[in-house]
Amino acid sequence: MIARSLLDGFTEKLEFETVWQLKLYDGEVYHYSSLGNVNPILLDEEGLCLWASRIDCLNDASEGTLPVIRFAQACDELKAAGRIDESFYELIRDVRPNRTGLILYTASGKTRPVRDEFKTYVTSFSEDPDALAMWNYYSKGNRYEGMNIGVSSRDLLNSLSSRQNQDGTMMALMVKVIYDEREQLELIERALLDLYENYEQGYGGHVRYHIGTLLSNLKPVFKYACFSHEKEVRLFVNVYNKLESEVRVEYRTCAGYVVPYVSLNFDRAVVSRITLGPSLGSDDQKAVQKKVVEEMLKSCGYRAAVEQSNIPVRY
Repeated sequence: MIARSLLDGFTEKLEFETVWQLKLYDGEVYHYSSLGNVNPILLDEEGLCLWASRIDCLNDASEGTLPVIRFAQACDELKAAGRIDESFYELIRDVRPNRTGLILYTASGKTRPVRDEFKTYVTSFSEDPDALAMWNYYSKGNRYEGMNIGVSSRDLLNSLSSRQNQDGTMMALMVKVIYDEREQLELIERALLDLYENYEQGYGGHVRYHIGTLLSNLKPVFKYACFSHEKEVRLFVNVYNKLESEVRVEYRTCAGYVVPYVSLNFDRAVVSRITLGPSLGSDDQKAVQKKVVEEMLKSCGYRAAVEQSNIPVRY
């Protein structure tokens, strides 16, 4: 009880942005995919079904590593500028992301806190409704065979909570990816300075705990600038080991790798529009395809508009 009250007392002194660093995204986003995924994504009997892949198995080999790198840079910058002293620097410089998190889990009508190790799963969206860079991921030879699914981030989270997360078995958040190195550093530095200014003897363990939580939370948020063309917004879920039996983890193969993932189910009503990728077909062919997709969606209970990409590619 003493350690808990100390932590509570220290936390109350901190800025809200230090304790909760993630700015939740609220707006329209677009999930790009290949046309080959129409069946599992749109035509699943449960409604809209998106796969969230485990963060350490994504295409970007640097996933989850940037917060620790930026943290080391931030510590060195603040020390060199005299904004933190040597003793505080030595206290924090070796902190690593926390491996555990706290979640409120409801079972048999009772809600209880669970602290446990967890794994993070990610499904990706873009802020750009018609991005050539994103369509390029789904090009086959000289054709683009993709679609994107327009949804409201707020509706998406509300639907997930009501359908699949009523008992709190996973933490689900939607955030915008940060690509700019200076912005990443400043976010961490603000938190470190807040911790430093409120640090007193006896709070050392709590300072390290808050930094570990910060680094853990930022793993799905920081990416290198070379990916900035994606304008990515991420829905990520933390699945706790003790509760993994409540959330079915499945496996698929991709480019020779085995990738763990979880299926996230949403109401069909969250889909506001479907955009078909750039096409080399004639206007008549495009019109027929648009009508076919409209018929398909209507037959499955969707009320989404169907559009064609406006990007004028020739080849």
